[in-house]
Amino acid sequence: MGRPVKLTVALVQTSYNSADLAGHVARLKDVVRENRECDLIVFPELILHGHPSDERPAGFLYRRMKAWHSSVSEEFYGFVKDVDARVIIGEVRRRGERFYNVATYVDRHGVDRYAKTHVHWTEQFVPGRRLKSFQTPFGKVGVNICFDGAFSEVWRALALTGVPVIANISAVPATFPVQYMWRRLRGAAIFNEVFVLYANRAGDFFSGHSAVFGPRGDLLASAGMEETVLRVRLDLEEVTRWRREETIYPNRRPLLYREIVRRRPPTPSPPEMG
Repeated sequence: MGRPVKLTVALVQTSYNSADLAGHVARLKDVVRENRECDLIVFPELILHGHPSDERPAGFLYRRMKAWHSSVSEEFYGFVKDVDARVIIGEVRRRGERFYNVATYVDRHGVDRYAKTHVHWTEQFVPGRRLKSFQTPFGKVGVNICFDGAFSEVWRALALTGVPVIANISAVPATFPVQYMWRRLRGAAIFNEVFVLYANRAGDFFSGHSAVFGPRGDLLASAGMEETVLRVRLDLEEVTRWRREETIYPNRRPLLYREIVRRRPPTPSPPEMG
């Protein structure tokens, strides 16, 4: 039997409760249990342990990670495996005195992780060193985290590995206009001819509006600001059909694009006089 070409994904737009970690994790488990028949369940950035900027005083989350937060992850992984679900969830990972902003994929076969490579200037995480896609029962799924999505190179590099779906898990604040984020995601979808899944956090500080964009850039489904689970059916053959119709990849000329790997833009040349 081949891999399924039609998938049901569940985007979980939820908030974090630092006052009751046990209750919060139990609520996340309830969501997994209720949606375990979906092919993929996607949670927002840092939703398992919380975002350091939400914790007071500064650094409180990091100190708690050293004490016992890491055990929460292993317990959650075990639950996902027991109910035979497939989950992408945002969390903090500690390695010695280094802390990483991580997207973790869990299914009954194991655990895989991606560490955020483009750390926002307001964060103190150690940046990851490579992009990543997760191997799932229905093929590869690309992933990036929040500010990663601001870099068009991230989307294209993932798309060039052949993934038909790329998930962006986020904690975008309400101060960053939703229309800007959606324009970015819509562009990522149509320029790379992939499905884009956007799972953002809800709550007073965050903007919600999780969404799914098709490979032609169409908005397929979206949420408001409230907590919700957004279920969407994806036909992966749509990626194949669109790529045959609009043949971008066979017509690429990579040697012309070498300037995009320069760390700094060149100094503009002065205008010619004459």
